[in-house]
Amino acid sequence: MAQDFSELTKLFNQLSMGSGLAGLGGGLFNIFGKQKSPYDAASKIYGQIPGATEKYLSPYMTAGQSALGDLMGQYGQLTGSTGDVYNKLAGGYQQSPGFQSALKQALGAAGNQAAAGGMTGTPQAQLQSADVAGTLAQKDFGDYMSRMMGLYGTGLQGMGDVSKMGYGASTNYADMLENIMAQQGGMAGMSQALQNQQRSGGVSQALQGLMSLLGGAGLFGGFTNLFK
Repeated sequence: MAQDFSELTKLFNQLSMGSGLAGLGGGLFNIFGKQKSPYDAASKIYGQIPGATEKYLSPYMTAGQSALGDLMGQYGQLTGSTGDVYNKLAGGYQQSPGFQSALKQALGAAGNQAAAGGMTGTPQAQLQSADVAGTLAQKDFGDYMSRMMGLYGTGLQGMGDVSKMGYGASTNYADMLENIMAQQGGMAGMSQALQNQQRSGGVSQALQGLMSLLGGAGLFGGFTNLFK
């Protein structure tokens, strides 16, 4: 009968040691083994998003930055030395195509009026003609400047719109980067928590395996001594 218990004990010891080795090995692997982290896989994908998106937003961001610089320069001229802008616009003035025709008609009417009053060739008639010519020239120049200022204002508004468009693109890109970083941070924390949990479980598994090994090596060996 002692022989039967001896064989049984030997079997239990072998089973216990095999289970202990498996548990110890599995526990050590969970503690020190390199496991694939969900963060690593996701991080590679997240890392590709900024580069893939930037090529679509970059033209608008670059244009917006350039327009902002030009716009600030123009505003600086308007607030610093308005005469520079006015002189630049006025320097391109040329008489309108219909100016000479209108001047000829106005001077003809003034001459007829002077002739009717018997004032042809008098200084008063000459002053009246000069006043007519000056009034027409001033009006022609004023019309020109109104058109130029309108175009100038349209240009400023256009640069402002481009600058706003660039700001919007930059904001969208910055928000996207912020969201990616936040998601990466969350996944990194979750991944670390999973690793900690895995290592904690590995420690428990390794201890259980070690206890099984120790039990398999001597526990049942002491038990058989009772039946010798």
